Amino acid sequence: MRACSLNREKLGKAWQIRAFLMVALIFAGSCGKKTPPRPVGLEKPPQVVDIRVELVDGQVRLTWPIPPIVHEKKRPGDLIFVVQRERTDLERVQCGDCPPEAVETLVRIDPASQGPWQVAHGMVEWTDTSAQAEEVYRYWIAIVDKKERTLSLSAPTRVHLSAPPRPVKKVETCADQRGVLVRWDAPMTADKMPDPKTSFLIERRQKGLEWETLNPEFLQGNSYLDTSVQPQEHYQYRVRPVLRVLDAEVSGPWTESALIRAPERMPPPPPTTVWAVPLREKIEVHWTESAQPVAGYHVYRRDGKTIVRLTGEPLNKPPFIDAKVEPNKVYAYAVSSVSPDAPHKEGLLSKWVEVRHVRFNDFRR
Repeated sequence: MRACSLNREKLGKAWQIRAFLMVALIFAGSCGKKTPPRPVGLEKPPQVVDIRVELVDGQVRLTWPIPPIVHEKKRPGDLIFVVQRERTDLERVQCGDCPPEAVETLVRIDPASQGPWQVAHGMVEWTDTSAQAEEVYRYWIAIVDKKERTLSLSAPTRVHLSAPPRPVKKVETCADQRGVLVRWDAPMTADKMPDPKTSFLIERRQKGLEWETLNPEFLQGNSYLDTSVQPQEHYQYRVRPVLRVLDAEVSGPWTESALIRAPERMPPPPPTTVWAVPLREKIEVHWTESAQPVAGYHVYRRDGKTIVRLTGEPLNKPPFIDAKVEPNKVYAYAVSSVSPDAPHKEGLLSKWVEVRHVRFNDFRR
């Protein structure tokens, strides 16, 4: 019995040693990796998307973002953009299933090198100067590697080189307490409303500086309020009409305004909301505090046709207690904000809010 137990102990120890060696060999063969290797070739290839097409002065300008993987290439020429073009017609360009015909390569662009293109802020800009007026084209942008293999092809972009919109006749500016108001004569519909097909791009330049875009998105209507001007500085504005034709933005000529001087430092806007709460023998006036710095607030009361300011010095915060009120009388209140900078100008009044001072008699004995 003792010999059998000794044999079982030896066999158990031998099995433990074998198991330990097997586990060690498995880990040694996996080089410390606990997960299986990632399959090769399953990554999605880079592709050009969000192509912007502009027709400016009869030329086609293409702008597109550089895919992140292109930034990670090791050497110039590893990945390049190839712009392709097909000449077609207005009927066929509407057919999404029609295969391209007679496609020509216009340019090969390496974003890491110099050429007739611009690369800035992760964007590529290239202009097709060979496009002809009234022609219809489709453009593609392919990404090709150094072995001339096409990794991807963008969706087609459709362009009709139609006539640009006419310029606006005049651009007028007017300075007020809010900033500079820019107005222009927008084209009208038969109902004498601004034509929704025409949008506008507005640019501004401070005297002695370059033009800058004010509205990244195209604006509809016939006016724009510029509240970002610096006090007492001189500015000039210009407006350009834009039409959307197929996938392209067709821009008309600029129309410039005369120089205008911005107003003095503008006082802060009034509170957006004012409310009043009638109490036993008084009325509490509340308002939403301003999101920008202010020196305080003034409270006004309207009693019939008479308007009086109730505050001698600006209040730091709400509420204001109006104790000089009569029972069952209707009052209206408004609040203004005061500029934090000298000379501490007072801004416009908020909307008036009416309240009836209801006083209940005390029937307790």
